[in-house]
Amino acid sequence: MATVEKKGLTVVTDTSGRPVSYRTVAEEMRKVKGKMEHPEASKYVTHGLRKNATIELYRAGCDDEMVKAVTGHSGVEMLKKYGGKVRQRELATRAQEARNKMEQNRSGT
Repeated sequence: MATVEKKGLTVVTDTSGRPVSYRTVAEEMRKVKGKMEHPEASKYVTHGLRKNATIELYRAGCDDEMVKAVTGHSGVEMLKKYGGKVRQRELATRAQEARNKMEQNRSGT
């Protein structure tokens, strides 16, 4: 990704820098899957990329708004579905860190 020219906020764009359609991505993935030798390649789905991106962003410590900005989700319902336990674990970790920080500040005064 570091070597790809950036033409805007969207990661996958056409030659003019506009976001590509889902159909375009799906067609490209079909071509790639057709060349793959992996026995499970035909089972890979385009939408799985969005789910994987959601999970990886949560693992990186991103919050809901950051994940939505990258994946294009408009609400948190699909984030809850895709992120599942990873999202809950990350939120719980951040909540506990905030609580610990509050406790440290309280005992230090």
